[in-house]
Amino acid sequence: MIQIETAWLLLLPVLFGLGWLASRWDLRLESRMDERERMLQQRSTFKGLSLLLNEQPDQAIEALVKVAQLDPETVDLHFSLGNLFRRRGETERAIRIHQHLAGRADLKPRDRDHAAYELGRDFLRAGLLDRAEASLNQVGEGKYSVPAKESLLEMYQVERDWKKAIVAATELEALQDKSHQTEIAQFYCELAQEALRRKDMLDSEQSIDRALQAVPAQARALILQGDYLVAMDRPGQAIEVWSQVAEKHPAYMHLVADRWMAAHAAVDKTNAGLDHLIALLTTQSAGELLDIVHKHMMLIRGPAAAEVMLVGVMQHTPSLTALSKLAETRLALAEVSGSPERVADLQATLGLLKQRTTALARYTCGNCGFRARRFYWQCPGCNHWEAYSPRRSEGAAASGPSM
Repeated sequence: MIQIETAWLLLLPVLFGLGWLASRWDLRLESRMDERERMLQQRSTFKGLSLLLNEQPDQAIEALVKVAQLDPETVDLHFSLGNLFRRRGETERAIRIHQHLAGRADLKPRDRDHAAYELGRDFLRAGLLDRAEASLNQVGEGKYSVPAKESLLEMYQVERDWKKAIVAATELEALQDKSHQTEIAQFYCELAQEALRRKDMLDSEQSIDRALQAVPAQARALILQGDYLVAMDRPGQAIEVWSQVAEKHPAYMHLVADRWMAAHAAVDKTNAGLDHLIALLTTQSAGELLDIVHKHMMLIRGPAAAEVMLVGVMQHTPSLTALSKLAETRLALAEVSGSPERVADLQATLGLLKQRTTALARYTCGNCGFRARRFYWQCPGCNHWEAYSPRRSEGAAASGPSM
């Protein structure tokens, strides 16, 4: 038998005790290191938030990057950093962060959709539309499906890809309790207008019909339908369609008034067409329609008849535009039979009035206040459809940019 000395038997418990104490010491050290890292992470986070609140984004990003390096698993923090980089215009850094998140296999489906959505927005900001489309189309059903479709819809409008815009708007209607038929009708009108330019009559007719299915008797679709009929050498039918615009959307008649007169001339009913436009001036004289009617009145019936018409307009709807046209008409009459002094006075008055009306006359967006000299179906400022009032203002300049 092996003889074990008594001293070794006494030493064994001591060795076990020392091992136990060493393990407890290691655990305590590890706990202290973890606590130190947590405290450092918390201090860096609070420092980053404080810098953000104090509008110091550069220092805030440096502090938050340190936090992300301490804990690479902080998904929300990575999203916050990516959004900060995008807002500051550092799209390459934002793309790298969101690409890293999108490529992680351990992400929950919701976070993966979030990463695909943010990456799509990064690509949009960078102008990489193809890659933005691919990323946004990877977003599944859930919280980010609606904003992803909205971003796609906005992108397709920028690209003027109206067919894809129609699909995106239709899918959005299925995802949210909101109608997009107004936008869909406008997209079909854009397709119809493009078809008319390239003289594709069949495509134009089909697009106009679909626009009218989306929004029955829509003003722009009716105007384009009349244009299609004129292109098909059917001016009489075009007049019938445009008569619906005059009846249901009289404020938009200035957009088609010249073509209305041309169609009436084609069927030898010039005076009837002019009379119809003159009748509209009782409610639509404060705008571009008066300019067009005055032009045709001067050509067809002469300055004397135009003066009588304008005096009537000044009585029921006085405006700078009407006064300017009245001065222009009286100048034409004075140049035939008036004195040189009268002509000089009217020229000075007309010059001043034209300067004022040219400076103040604007179409104004009802959504963002963007002002422009010409009428737009889609506002160049906020991209909303049918936000422009068809009536041109000539008062004090409204708030908002202009062009």
